[in-house]
Amino acid sequence: MIRRSWPWTILLALALIPRGAFGWGPEGHKVIVIMARQHLRPETAAHVQELLGAESLEDASVWADQIAHTTRPETASWHYIDIPLRDSKLDMRRECPQGQCVVAKTEQFLAVLGDPHADRASRQEALKFVLHFVADLHQPLHCEDHNDRGGNGQRVIFEGHPDHLHWVWDTGLVEEMDRDPRALAARLDRETTAQERIAWQQGSIEDWVMESHHLAAQVAYRRLGFLSRRAESEL
Repeated sequence: MIRRSWPWTILLALALIPRGAFGWGPEGHKVIVIMARQHLRPETAAHVQELLGAESLEDASVWADQIAHTTRPETASWHYIDIPLRDSKLDMRRECPQGQCVVAKTEQFLAVLGDPHADRASRQEALKFVLHFVADLHQPLHCEDHNDRGGNGQRVIFEGHPDHLHWVWDTGLVEEMDRDPRALAARLDRETTAQERIAWQQGSIEDWVMESHHLAAQVAYRRLGFLSRRAESEL
């Protein structure tokens, strides 16, 4: 029973991250797993450490980005889902062809984690992808499409310096809050109420993605003036 249910404990612990607080570069991913670790059941934490071996949870959380940029570029599309910015519903057939998106891949790897017949190497890889993808699907610019490569083509000024919108959400806002992942995780955990933790664990992966998409439209892009009043009212 424990072996079948513990992957969902990981998922629920990861769901405790503050919604829309910031995006996820390496520091952000580490903040998430540091926070999640505090809310894992002891048996789940033991399973996680058994699979990771000597590798730390923080290092495991950034592995998926490292391979996407080096040895396994075919996994790059697994980190996001292109939902048109003005849409208010998720269409998996349109936005996730052949299952090559963060929603389908998160569900796929959760299934591997919960499969008692899967070999250790497969479950270890699945764990590392889940640790990373649950963070990515909470990044608003990983869940929208505005014909600018997730904000990478949108130039902005952040703290007086030119950059692109995606970097601001991935890394800039995190560094502005605190460059130390452990310190930032502790701060956010202190500021999160018990009621918020309960609320954040509700819903499905698709619900979380659409919440991120809504934040992209109502916060990231709306503040840049890209949405008309009519479009805003439809979101």
